[in-house]
Amino acid sequence: MIQSFFSAIATLINLYSLVCLARVIISWIPDFEYSAPGRFLAGMCDPYLNWFRRFRFARVGAVDFSPILGLGALSVASMTFSTFGATGRFSLGVVLYGILQVLWSFFSFFFNILILFLAVRLVYDLVNRHGYSPFWSMLDRFLNPPIAWVNGLLNRGRPLPYRASLILTLVAVIAARVGLTFAVSFLGRVILSLPV
Repeated sequence: MIQSFFSAIATLINLYSLVCLARVIISWIPDFEYSAPGRFLAGMCDPYLNWFRRFRFARVGAVDFSPILGLGALSVASMTFSTFGATGRFSLGVVLYGILQVLWSFFSFFFNILILFLAVRLVYDLVNRHGYSPFWSMLDRFLNPPIAWVNGLLNRGRPLPYRASLILTLVAVIAARVGLTFAVSFLGRVILSLPV
């Protein structure tokens, strides 16, 4: 009886996750966002999603990644309740593993976006060295902090040409992404093997 109750809670959390995901997608379409269904979804989801907007690390410039944290927290809760519903026992290892997966999905998404933007910027620099537009200026504002951080860390702050800085940062971010993937996978196996 209690197991089916927790399975039902996991199902409700999954449904709410889908509603929140729809809300996030609708927020990209201004005409639909302010329609009656859009306002209804906003009323259901915004109080929850806005709670995650207070974390500064989830915002990079004008880009807000906080909905990923909100959806991830729902995923951890759903996984915890569904595991309890299936096995009849609570496992701290499963909860910790879920939290690790949510954090890694957030950071791996950020790494993937950064790799994509660095690669696009590098290709543009190789193909069209002298052309410039507001889009590239905005992209450079997004990329300059990680480029400066990597350059300061690996090159001890010595100035490099912009193309060399792009290549150095792209290689460093790819290496960090691959290394962290293996580290998170190993840590996840350790956490799941916890006897608690």
